[in-house]
Amino acid sequence: MLKKLFETGESTNNYYQSINNTYVNVFNKYLMLHYPFFMEEDESLEKRQLNLTNHCLSKVESIQDKTVLEVGCGNGTQCIYMYNNFLPGKTIGVDINQNNIELAKHLKNGHEKLEFHVDDAQKLDNIPDNSIDILFCIESAFHYPHKQSFFEQVERVLKPSGEFLIADILSKTHKKRIPLLEKWKRKMSFYHWTEHQYAISLQQTDLSVIHRENITPQVIEGYKDSRNWIQRRQFNSYFKYLMLKLFVFIQVKINVILLNNRRKYIIFYGVKN
Repeated sequence: MLKKLFETGESTNNYYQSINNTYVNVFNKYLMLHYPFFMEEDESLEKRQLNLTNHCLSKVESIQDKTVLEVGCGNGTQCIYMYNNFLPGKTIGVDINQNNIELAKHLKNGHEKLEFHVDDAQKLDNIPDNSIDILFCIESAFHYPHKQSFFEQVERVLKPSGEFLIADILSKTHKKRIPLLEKWKRKMSFYHWTEHQYAISLQQTDLSVIHRENITPQVIEGYKDSRNWIQRRQFNSYFKYLMLKLFVFIQVKINVILLNNRRKYIIFYGVKN
């Protein structure tokens, strides 16, 4: 088990496959694949992930009866949550990871107005021009090496006055890391931009940012009580329990240190002109 957990650092595909497997083995269900957002004390990981989704949804107009696209939908659980609880007319999820999309298609339970496609966010080959009312991209854009191409696709697929919400983890400064770290970041498809790079790139499109919000403090606090997310009763093996607790401890520490020092979590909400 320890070997499988630490293989998450070998590639992006390995990471998401391992996280999906861990969720279903520990919680007996698939959870969303994004950071936690603090609202109240003693919340579960699932509740804090839902907090983040709900917070993002609160920034856009109602999605009821609208055509909604989630770019970088992961295992589809966030799309399914929005579809089941906010009554969009149609919901489409795209992700470049085929394993995630196969899982999402399995989880959607046959809903005809809920679609999932393997697609590149920088191409969106499956999405017609001017067809989307509201586009979400939550914790996925830092994986895109050509974000300018992604922004151009957002502009292309949105209807006139269509809305977009991008929640991304940004670098506080733009500086080169040591070569070994840079090599590992490329292996994991990490391409964190600064806020200045975002601003320059968006200026080259017909996309206007109306609201910008730094939710870094709420995300850092979202890791509060993370030691209680994994319970001994969930495991037959005490060794597996300890290994997963160790893995979660390391992951949480790394994320919190990065968010305190090198990263910030920013939400951009805007419209197509």
